[in-house]
Amino acid sequence: MSINFDHKTPIYLQVAAMIRDAVASGDLAEGEAIPSVRDISSENSLNPQTVLNATRILIEEAVLEKRRGIGIFVREGARQALLKAELEKFKSEDVPNLTKRARLLGLTQKATLDLVREKFKE
Repeated sequence: MSINFDHKTPIYLQVAAMIRDAVASGDLAEGEAIPSVRDISSENSLNPQTVLNATRILIEEAVLEKRRGIGIFVREGARQALLKAELEKFKSEDVPNLTKRARLLGLTQKATLDLVREKFKE
């Protein structure tokens, strides 16, 4: 579980997003333990506190749960909740941004859909 960091977003938020994406994609299954804080921090050359901050956010969001003395696990129902939230974000942010940009570029609805279809083929 490694990440390519950008310089615009705090690292702990990027780590949280990486774990969120792994849960949403099914790479981390519900009930499964995530890699240890030590493993994530050493694999990505991070301070363990940075990883702890990321996991704390995800525990507050009910994506992860801490089991005392055992580790941190993906909560039951987390994947469906994340997918539902991502779909809402896609519909309320990404699609409007795409259509706004397409209009700005003078693309028709058909041309925009053709571009989207092309990307799905990749």
